[in-house]
Amino acid sequence: MRMKKKTKKPISRNKIRNGERVRLEGVVQQQAYKLKIINGQLRNGVALMRKKELEIIEQREELLHVTRVGKLAEFVSSLAHEISQPLTAILSYAQAAQRMLAGREPELQKILSYIIDDDQRAAGIIQRLRSLLKKSAPEMKPLDINALIDETIVLITTDATVRNVALKIELENDLPFIRGDRIQLQQVILNLVSNSFDAMENIPDFREILIRTSRKDTDTIVVEIKDSGCGILKQNLPKLFIHFFTSKPDGLGMGLSISRSIIEAHGGRLDVANNPDQGATFYFTIPIDKKDA
Repeated sequence: MRMKKKTKKPISRNKIRNGERVRLEGVVQQQAYKLKIINGQLRNGVALMRKKELEIIEQREELLHVTRVGKLAEFVSSLAHEISQPLTAILSYAQAAQRMLAGREPELQKILSYIIDDDQRAAGIIQRLRSLLKKSAPEMKPLDINALIDETIVLITTDATVRNVALKIELENDLPFIRGDRIQLQQVILNLVSNSFDAMENIPDFREILIRTSRKDTDTIVVEIKDSGCGILKQNLPKLFIHFFTSKPDGLGMGLSISRSIIEAHGGRLDVANNPDQGATFYFTIPIDKKDA
């Protein structure tokens, strides 16, 4: 018997169309996925450009701020020079009046001595201000940190009295010398105390600043300035030492960042923490002078 030859069935047009449709759908899906990726990249690019624009604006504002502060420093330096002259004249007149009234008018003599003391204190502040503004290399010398604090207290006692703030001092005895620049370290202490004054401005009752020194370890001394003020907002703590950040309406936002830079240049660290009860404590560490050790 002869076998019948099998014939191939022709592929239907419907199958061809279905296959082409599936292929085209796959191409469309691939293109859509690629477009999605490109769209995401464009969005990221736009967001990055916006971020860079904001950074440029912020840097420009900081540059303008630095320029203004630089001009302010020049003005303050000139002003300090001008103030020195009348202070010298006042001192001369008061001393001349004391000599003329020698042995007479004890009450007036007492007033004149107050004028002379305050005049000399003001002249000392002006001299320190001019030293701070003068572009000179720091003078790193062995220093008694307790004596340095005692000298600084003299500069703030009058301000504390006017602000109704009690100054409490706890200085550990027989601390070894540190090595540092006297003017720069006084600048740090004055700035921290000034911040504490401002923090207690609206505190009606208990106003106290505690300045304390202690031996942290064999190589380090720690200085604390503790106040009973309003404390520091939690969200502000990480930004407190950043250049130009300030929570004060009239603040420049430079004091704390400069203070931290000074302490770090001395090999120490400046930081802050809120007190458990009330207020905040600024504290910095500073290494002892190896020669003294």
